[in-house]
Amino acid sequence: MPMELLFALAQSQLPTTVDSPADIDRLRVLAAADLVKASLPDVDSPIQRAEVTAISFQGQAALAKAYPGHPFTFRTHVLPGPVFPEWLAPLDASRVDRKSTKTTLDS
Repeated sequence: MPMELLFALAQSQLPTTVDSPADIDRLRVLAAADLVKASLPDVDSPIQRAEVTAISFQGQAALAKAYPGHPFTFRTHVLPGPVFPEWLAPLDASRVDRKSTKTTLDS
């Protein structure tokens, strides 16, 4: 069942690779339900290998509901570097000229 795979993924160190065709099919169900974040192969691809990068908040809630007595410890991944790209102007770069009806952006 997909929930058993989700439980097994919650016990493993992420990101992890899934190679079994049956588990990849279960992973497709979990990804379609937005319970995991995964990179899935095409259905007709000769190499069936998927990478699971995270269990979503919906997946964490589903696990907590399905296994209420189990103490899950979910790790959140922090992306290195700034959240916004450097080429994007900062929010304080925009100014509103209140004397006219136009808004200008300093860049």
